[in-house]
Amino acid sequence: IIHPTSREMFRSYFTVAAIALAATSTIGVGAAVVEKSLRGRNADTVASANKHQHRVLQEEEEFTFLIADIQYEDGFTATSRKLQGNSGNKNPNRPERTMNVQDAEGMIYEIEAGSGDTAGTSSGSTVTLPDNAFMTPGTNKINLNGGGLKKKTKKEKKEKRDLQEDDSSTELRRHLTAIGTKTVVAVRVIASGGAYNWTDEAGLSDDVFGTNGDAYNLKTGFEGCSHNQLIINPGGGGYSDINNGVTTINVDVNATSGNHGNMANAVTAAIKAKFGVNDPTQIADHWLYCLPSGVTTSIAYAYANHWMSVYSNEWCNYPSSQMHELGHNFGFDHSNEGTQDYGDVSGMMGSSYSEDEGPMMCFNAAKSWQTGWFNEKRVNMNIGGSEATDNCLETDITGQADYVAVDTTQTILVKMNRASSLGRDLFLMYNKKTGVNSGTAEGGNTVMVVEAGAEGTGYAESWLMGKLGAGQSQTFAGYLGDDRDLVITVLSIGDTAQVTIEFDGLCTNTIAPTPSPCENPNQKQVSVQIATDTYPAETSWTLKKVGSCAGQADLNLSSPTYSTSNAVQAAFEQCVDKGQYEFTITDAYGDGMCCSYGAGSFQVFYGDRDVFEGQSSGDFGASFTGNFGECDVPASPPPTPAPVNSTPPPTPAPV
Repeated sequence: IIHPTSREMFRSYFTVAAIALAATSTIGVGAAVVEKSLRGRNADTVASANKHQHRVLQEEEEFTFLIADIQYEDGFTATSRKLQGNSGNKNPNRPERTMNVQDAEGMIYEIEAGSGDTAGTSSGSTVTLPDNAFMTPGTNKINLNGGGLKKKTKKEKKEKRDLQEDDSSTELRRHLTAIGTKTVVAVRVIASGGAYNWTDEAGLSDDVFGTNGDAYNLKTGFEGCSHNQLIINPGGGGYSDINNGVTTINVDVNATSGNHGNMANAVTAAIKAKFGVNDPTQIADHWLYCLPSGVTTSIAYAYANHWMSVYSNEWCNYPSSQMHELGHNFGFDHSNEGTQDYGDVSGMMGSSYSEDEGPMMCFNAAKSWQTGWFNEKRVNMNIGGSEATDNCLETDITGQADYVAVDTTQTILVKMNRASSLGRDLFLMYNKKTGVNSGTAEGGNTVMVVEAGAEGTGYAESWLMGKLGAGQSQTFAGYLGDDRDLVITVLSIGDTAQVTIEFDGLCTNTIAPTPSPCENPNQKQVSVQIATDTYPAETSWTLKKVGSCAGQADLNLSSPTYSTSNAVQAAFEQCVDKGQYEFTITDAYGDGMCCSYGAGSFQVFYGDRDVFEGQSSGDFGASFTGNFGECDVPASPPPTPAPVNSTPPPTPAPV
């Protein structure tokens, strides 16, 4: 499906929410506040609540506490949109984080900021509300009335489980892992005064599942990255109003800015009523709510360890936003870099893009560890431990795109474990830019090191710490809180990355670097790697000598003819004299290689260096030209010293 603005590639920050499995409660559903029996109050209390237009909540209702971290669209230019949070100018009307609770009906309600104590409550905890908490009609918010949330004790939770014949939370947790077959339904929402209008049901199904030939989408993205350990299928089979995993739901809710909470709750209630189920997960494991434009000021959000994700209109169709939000459903938190939320754009949990067919990439090392897809191909170093491999690892790291299930020699991920009191753990992978990861937007063909908490198994943000090329190393001083350092060294990069991880100088350095592919020491290898779009024959490139470096021979290379669409082509590799070069890539039609007709890209290596990193997305219009290289002038020989006079001085005359 070709969208009118899908070539406007840009990064976008997402709303995200941390939420866990639903407990039990009895708050009403729908857009309007539904009156219900008040909890244990006398007539005077009821009259007082009505006088102030408040709905007092039921005694001992149980909720699941959830945290939402929110990012917004803040700026527009002629060609792109910049999305960021409130980190520059704080706007109290646009909170960066909200506290929420969810009831057993799937309804989600925000807790009014400053209305009570939520400190120390973990997202996903089962809680009850304090006495006198109330809901104000029309706000979709709960006021704690100065009280604090009450967390359920382990004993209370066990007694509750013992009394239940069917604890559905265990079954729901099984559905929310990132392994196995998952069913998904996307919902086109039609509301009062607005509707999701990006595509019809068939078009949305194609963009989510590829049911009409769409090449890259939620289904192909997850199945490719997981190497078919996670299968995404259209849900709702057997329901006449769900067609190839898509349905249309009408709700009597105004499509006004900020009304997304009411609208999402109304959609959930309508699904249950329309299909006669108690919970949407009785039909499908995951649901995408595609709301009209402008209802949410963010572009998408989702709940961790949950089944729901919510999108603003066209963002329901883009694979990067789909995979990002379902990543939250599977328990993956954001990938950051420095102080920039979403700043690690090497994988899908960083920023996302308004591209219909890309970018084709997977997840960073911490998230990949969490998926469980590479459990048989990962090494857990217990830094400071008694085993030799705890303190020294010398190995080849295989890129996740080159995963081969039957190859027992592959190592894809490494975790450098330490006590949580000492800091977050480090995770390492070779971010090879090929195949299902050919569109990675940062650190392609480097060894990437990230830091994350929760032992790599729970919902936790990660931070990019290093991108290492061949011959580079990074030191983490005092890794265990003392004077001993952890040093990561990349010896070489090619089909695999040769890496040494050494703690306290305990390695023997037995791995020899891979020799240069060029026998002549005055040459370097140039490698041109192309991933084509739907029209491969339109793409061509040239490489020629520029400048006047001493000893550099003339060079004028041109590309082969590409004929295979939407595929990573065989790399063009040639040893060239060290010098200065100009590379030009051209699209004959003038619309680049991305993003309306596929997610093409290019990459040029000079030796081990990606010379156009960050510039090679394929969205270059008619052409892109860039220079690289340097004159490698040999040092002049030292001057010949003056000859030494070996003749002895004359004997002085006698006095």
